[in-house]
Amino acid sequence: MLSDDQLDQLDVLLLSHTDEDGMLLSEFDGFCAGLIVCPEMVLPREWLPCVWGNSPEHLETLEGVQATMDLIMRHYNDVALSLTPPALEYGPLYDEDRRTGEILWGSWCCGFERAMRLRPNTWERIVESDDEEAASSVNMMLALCNIAEGQSDLPKASIRTLKDQAPDLIPNLVLAINDWTKSGRPDAPFPAWSAANQTHEPFKGKKVGRNATCPCGSGRKYKQCCGAN
Repeated sequence: MLSDDQLDQLDVLLLSHTDEDGMLLSEFDGFCAGLIVCPEMVLPREWLPCVWGNSPEHLETLEGVQATMDLIMRHYNDVALSLTPPALEYGPLYDEDRRTGEILWGSWCCGFERAMRLRPNTWERIVESDDEEAASSVNMMLALCNIAEGQSDLPKASIRTLKDQAPDLIPNLVLAINDWTKSGRPDAPFPAWSAANQTHEPFKGKKVGRNATCPCGSGRKYKQCCGAN
C-alpha cells in the first residue's frame, strides 16, 4: 500500500502531468472505487485518458510518465485489494480544508461519478435489480454527486443533512455496491471474472517501451507521442 509520502508524491505528479480535464488525488481515488465496484471491468487503456485529461502534450518526459504511471497503478491496486473479500479494509481519500479541518468529499464523488459514466448501462442494471440495498446505494451515490456538483433538486434541509453525513456514508455505499458486484449470484448480469474483483492485483505498472502504445490513450506509439521529447 502506498505510504503517506507516496500519496503526496502521486498528488504532486497528477498536478504536474494532467491538464484541466484530468484528476487530482481525491477525485482519482473516487474514480478507482467506481471502477472497482462496477460489475463490468473497465481496462486501463479506457480509463487512463480520463486521469490524464484530453491532451497528451503535458506528458513531457519518460521519467515523469513512468513515475506517474507506477503510482497510479499501485494506488488502483491498493483500492482493488481493499475491496477484495474476505478482508475488506476500504476507506476513501478525501480532501481537507487546512484552515478549518472540514472534510471535502465532493471531489471524491465527482471521481466516482466519472467512473460510472464509462458504463452507464451496467449501473442501471444495479438500480433495476431486486437488491434494494445495492439499488438505493447507487441512487444515494448519485444524489451525493449531484450535491457535490451543485445540481441537486433536493430540499435545502436534506442537502445540509447529506453534506454532514457524506464522509461516513460514502464508505458504506461503496461496500454495499461492492457486495452486489462480488456476490457471485447465479442471476448476476456479469460473470465474476468480468469485474475487477480478482484476489490478486489486477494490473501492475510497468516500464513504457518506446515502441509500445502510449499510456495517455492517444493510440500512437510512445516514441511518437509523449516520448517524443
